[in-house]
Amino acid sequence: MKAAGIIAEFDPFHNGHKYLLEQARERGATHIAVIMSGSAVQRGTPAFYDKYFRAETAVKNGADLVIEMPAPYSCSNAEVFARTGITALASLGEGLIETLYFGSETDDTSLLIKAAEASAALKDSETVRGLLKEGLSYPAAVCQACRLEYGNDLSSALENPNSTLAVEYCKAISDIAPKITPCAILRKESGHDSTDISEGFTSGTKLREMISRGQDVTGLVPYTGYDFCNVKKLDSVYLYKLATAERDELLELPDGDASISDRFFNAAKESFADSEVFLAACKSKNFTAAKLRRLALQLVLGIKKEDILPLPYLRILAFNKRGTELLKAADPSLPIGTSLAELERSSDCAARIVSLEKRASVLRSLGTSSGRTENEYTRQIRITDF
Repeated sequence: MKAAGIIAEFDPFHNGHKYLLEQARERGATHIAVIMSGSAVQRGTPAFYDKYFRAETAVKNGADLVIEMPAPYSCSNAEVFARTGITALASLGEGLIETLYFGSETDDTSLLIKAAEASAALKDSETVRGLLKEGLSYPAAVCQACRLEYGNDLSSALENPNSTLAVEYCKAISDIAPKITPCAILRKESGHDSTDISEGFTSGTKLREMISRGQDVTGLVPYTGYDFCNVKKLDSVYLYKLATAERDELLELPDGDASISDRFFNAAKESFADSEVFLAACKSKNFTAAKLRRLALQLVLGIKKEDILPLPYLRILAFNKRGTELLKAADPSLPIGTSLAELERSSDCAARIVSLEKRASVLRSLGTSSGRTENEYTRQIRITDF
């Protein structure tokens, strides 16, 4: 057994994701475990597609075992997202997961490892603090500081969302699971927010846009249509929370601080037609659009700084025969299973994380065409023979 890990969202699962799984196989992975965002995703919205559908699709297209990353972690910043994913993989048993595969704008893994070391060294540096005072966002400040201290080659690994996440994976592996080997796979699809389509590959951003408009995505994804979450249907929920939040409530958000809390609180004194315009009024060079969306989602779900707890359990969403082999070989250090009720009872921490994932699932379901809420306790795990 040569088990590999992937940390992903698959929202929606597309040909680029299938290619990543294929590359892991070609490079020797006999079994692949995926840690996948549940009902909330890192871009700061409810998941576009249902997590069970995404998990099943992944298993049908190369994955063997899919484990959920719960909402408090999956809709937090890149560092929390990466560290949670690595923690989950490492928790399956020391030495079980040998390699982490991830898509990146560069396949120079050694460059990403060096960039991770530089990023860690620069985290609280005077250079970064100075650039933040000049109005740069934290990712931009670290990238610029890296350019000043280490040169253009190293800083290039911090210039786009996917490579930035790759760097966070490398940092997390160094801190949490040094026996896991990181391996970058050059992305086949367009850049993170690109709208390009090339030879059957495009970005998740472009696919969500096309699917929302009812456009044909045949050839770009390995499945037919499925009900999706239209975030615009949830706008009244978002606008209510944004317009009524107290400053202290904003300060308690995982990614909240005094500066952004003041912006949100002051913006609430004005009149807005929708939450998108509200967030645009809060925009500055210091805050990326994704960070503002994450803050808004954290506010709606009631996620606080104190909720970024150590990952308390591993919830299985889908698996196949090889997935069962992987589970038999595992020596998990965390409670693992398919029963949400049992996982919820495993600790107070688990109960809190489950409650937040349930909120995220309800919110996502309200944005679907049916608008029917889902019962997290009765959802059926996906088992496939693929």
